[in-house]
Amino acid sequence: MKPLPAIALVFIVLFSTFSVAIADSNSTSSETPSLDIPSLTFSDLANKIIIEIKKWRFDPPTGMLRTNTDIYVDERFWDWIEGSIQASANLTDTALKWLETFNQKVRNDEEIQWIFITWTKPNDRLKKALEALGADVIYIDEDINAISLKAKPSLIKNLVYSKAFDFDYRFYIKEIWPDLYVVNSPVFIENETTFTTANIAITPEQVSSAIWNIKLIKADLAWSKEGITGKGVTVAILDTGVDCDHVALQGACVAFVNFVDDEPAEDLNGHGTHVAGIVAGRPVKVTYEGKQVYVSGVAPEANILAVKVLGQDGGGTMTQILQGLDYVVEWKKKHPSEPIVVSMSLGSPFGSPNDPMVKKVEQLVREEHIPVVIAAGNEFVVVDSPGIASGAITVAAVDRDMKVADFSGKGPGLNALKDLKPDIAAPGVKILSAKAGTKNEFIAMSGTSMATPHVSGVVALILQKHGDLTPETIKLILEKTAYPLDGIDALPTWSGAGVVDAYAAVNANPQSGGLIDFLRRLFS
Repeated sequence: MKPLPAIALVFIVLFSTFSVAIADSNSTSSETPSLDIPSLTFSDLANKIIIEIKKWRFDPPTGMLRTNTDIYVDERFWDWIEGSIQASANLTDTALKWLETFNQKVRNDEEIQWIFITWTKPNDRLKKALEALGADVIYIDEDINAISLKAKPSLIKNLVYSKAFDFDYRFYIKEIWPDLYVVNSPVFIENETTFTTANIAITPEQVSSAIWNIKLIKADLAWSKEGITGKGVTVAILDTGVDCDHVALQGACVAFVNFVDDEPAEDLNGHGTHVAGIVAGRPVKVTYEGKQVYVSGVAPEANILAVKVLGQDGGGTMTQILQGLDYVVEWKKKHPSEPIVVSMSLGSPFGSPNDPMVKKVEQLVREEHIPVVIAAGNEFVVVDSPGIASGAITVAAVDRDMKVADFSGKGPGLNALKDLKPDIAAPGVKILSAKAGTKNEFIAMSGTSMATPHVSGVVALILQKHGDLTPETIKLILEKTAYPLDGIDALPTWSGAGVVDAYAAVNANPQSGGLIDFLRRLFS
């Protein structure tokens, strides 16, 4: 974009005019009623000038439209606020239920949750002004300039499409999104349950008798030959919670936090506990398929940070994901010397490369230098959000025979102009792990939800050996050391770089780390 001419600056200062772009001819408008909205201050007027300059230089991403009120929306937005989101054959029952509820609330003009992205950090006057309009502000994320709120669809229509709706603070609003439904990547419960007979520290027997998925990614070799088990590394599990009383997870959890209203912190769904066991479950001797094997996590001495962002039905909102990721950032600031990786076996079938979850993931990766591992999803023909984030390590699922699972999300994803997805693959079919709500039972599940924690565990192993690597370098190591598949399974849009290899990744030379990673941090 060319530099802003000086005459344009004068024009902005004198008139603060707004450009007019696309408008929806079907929209109706009404003037703002007389409300107790705070007056603009000198600071607001200065911000107005700054925002006009930002708008001049702003290059809207693909799929975002600018309305006649200068607010950017997803190209599907008019359908959303008209309650006409269409069902898809790939949606889970809980996603369909959310869709029906959303459409019904729109028709009845009932309050719905939304996320506003603002041009600058949201200030208190904007918050009060929105509340004066009748919105209920839920959460503010200053890192990505997001305001989560509840408001009637009629109010949102007027803000987005009606210039006659007089709202002095509208110039602050850059984008408006529905607070989209997020669900743990759907899993397939297998009819295999077993019981523990032992729980002891890492031994040669545990290495030799490790369960098949651990051997497939060669995590057992990282333990036995390199002595790397994830010790000192924390894995943040953003999911349905974690049952840390299970024998495989005792002593693993360093903190719990719950962002789901009207539910206790416990894992009432079971998904998060299963995921946590795959990441960092302590080795447990079980009888499985007629043999005695040791079930464990990929990084069996790593710590678990249990972040509950999804409820008993496995679903949640983008706001809950933002809150969970914010918590991880704050936790990292309080523990700066402890490496951390985020594991997210979840996604939204309604997402976009531009949505707030993607923005938040990119912030963690680019600004906070925290690696984020995310499931590709189980919709077969699409990669879910936020797995489409460029900076994310997005994971596909393979079975014991090294074949990409039918359900595994296939790329290139919605962000195909920037990069291909998924990035890498890991075991995700009939994976045995801890069963929530029990002391010592295990259950097998399938899904990219199960593949993701395998990669999160490998990242923990890498961080134990090289704790100062950037997420970009870690991702490069994973891709360069992965072993490719055969035939159609080798397609980058099916399996990324191939199946993760823990032993090779731990032994990879991270290009001497230090200076290169310092420069990546400096210029990212």
